[in-house]
Amino acid sequence: MKIIPDDKTLKLIRMLEKGASGQRIAEELGISRTSVWKMIKKLEKMGYKISAKRKVGYKLVEAPDLSPYEVAKVCRDLRNLIREIHYYDVTDSTNVRAKELKKPGVLVIAERQTAGRGRFGRKWISEPGGLYFSLTLPKSLRIEDIPKLTLTAGVAVAEVVGGRLKWTNDVLIDGKKVCGILCELAGEVENPLIIVGIGINVNNQAPKEFNAISLKDVHGRELNRSEILGKVLRNFAKYYEMLINGEWGKIRERWKELSDTLGRQVVVRIAGREYRGKAVDIDEDGALLLEKDGKVTRVYSGECFYVKN
Repeated sequence: MKIIPDDKTLKLIRMLEKGASGQRIAEELGISRTSVWKMIKKLEKMGYKISAKRKVGYKLVEAPDLSPYEVAKVCRDLRNLIREIHYYDVTDSTNVRAKELKKPGVLVIAERQTAGRGRFGRKWISEPGGLYFSLTLPKSLRIEDIPKLTLTAGVAVAEVVGGRLKWTNDVLIDGKKVCGILCELAGEVENPLIIVGIGINVNNQAPKEFNAISLKDVHGRELNRSEILGKVLRNFAKYYEMLINGEWGKIRERWKELSDTLGRQVVVRIAGREYRGKAVDIDEDGALLLEKDGKVTRVYSGECFYVKN
């Protein structure tokens, strides 16, 4: 489903939040009373609870924690970043859908993914209850700066969920993975599209075999996914603007403050090679600096594993 922020249904929901008669709604939206009734029934099928009383009108009692329109509501003040929203009940991968759209300024979000991916083609379990979304961005960064974007997105998420950062693309809580981030390039070489894919375990059952955790596990209750989405997107918008305005140094310092990796003994594996050492810093390019036997090695990408002392 493709939606835009000024959709009539969004206006209807705003009116229902305050309460309004069917006649007033019809006049405001420029539609018939029958059309109002049909729109109300459509919302109810999507999980909205709406009271209807004679001589009083309609009133929103409860909204679902995630729906196309709840997503549009939290994106209302993000039009510089998001101009279009594509919402799926089920899709293979939001990153794949984002690539097909071939334009910046799009948010693709799904209730469930059947082929969610992490880095290096790893499977990302994406069952209902989580947040799975991708953003398409214009090429406002150099290709070599894409690793910085992954770290930037990590900072944005970690601050919202109260997590720590594992280089390069994981957010942890209590040492368990609550979020994964996958940044990709698509499109033409001369005009590439940047895609930022984010998956957050919110109310879903986190796959224990992957040492994962959900926010529901942490808080002992279900959380409103639309609220979390809005906070993450606004935080990302802030840090993304900082990044494209040359303030990577500030983001890098914040990443280091939130880091779960620095100070640990790690092994990083990439393309059949293995690098070991103590993670001591990330440099100005986002590379992880490993120190071993007095020698420092820069590692720009790879799978990072902690080594037990």
